[in-house]
Amino acid sequence: MYSIFFNNRRLQLCRPDSPVCLLPSVTVAPVNGFATWEDMIVGFECNSNINHLVIPVEDPAASFRQLCDRFVLFHAAGGVVTNKNGNILMIYRYGKWDLPKGKQEPGESLRETALREVEEETGAGDLKITGDQFATTYHSYRYQGNNVLKMTAWFRMTAKEGTFLKPQTEEGIEKTEWVSPENLDKYLEAAYASIRMLIRSKILLNGKDVGKAGQVKDILNLSPEVPDF
Repeated sequence: MYSIFFNNRRLQLCRPDSPVCLLPSVTVAPVNGFATWEDMIVGFECNSNINHLVIPVEDPAASFRQLCDRFVLFHAAGGVVTNKNGNILMIYRYGKWDLPKGKQEPGESLRETALREVEEETGAGDLKITGDQFATTYHSYRYQGNNVLKMTAWFRMTAKEGTFLKPQTEEGIEKTEWVSPENLDKYLEAAYASIRMLIRSKILLNGKDVGKAGQVKDILNLSPEVPDF
């Protein structure tokens, strides 16, 4: 399954036999109901009554690559940073709780981008990536008249205990906080849908339920790799 988020609204490609198609909260539309991929994007953007549009296709990966060709692509990376107490490092920006992430600079690997962005946005020091990229999220927005697709690679990280946190105010970040598992749901209520699903996935926290993780019925695509374009 592949999902593109438009703020908190979601366009998802999946196989016809996916259980997602049976969820009462989704709108299912056949791919041949749209003349072009552009029509699909525009139609979804214009119909604010649909929060979760599901398009069943036989080959979601191939269809997703075709869909991505209709966007200007930006690559980004970020980190899910935890400490020894299991707290998660979150930032508060533009009225939403979020995870630190940012655009890839020329010549950087995605791992380097993730480390740099987390340090810049939070002030956290002695950051260490603890494994391979574990997820990719996709969200779209308008920029200079274009439909942009931001592909964000996610890495698990640890930070030095007792690190002094300093939000990057010049990037609109007002607060940076360690959030305990007990308080996580409260913060996620004011987070973007993609961030909620990323944090609540059992994959993220090594199979342990956190907050309402066990209640999530339609998990975001958590591909270990960025699709090969």
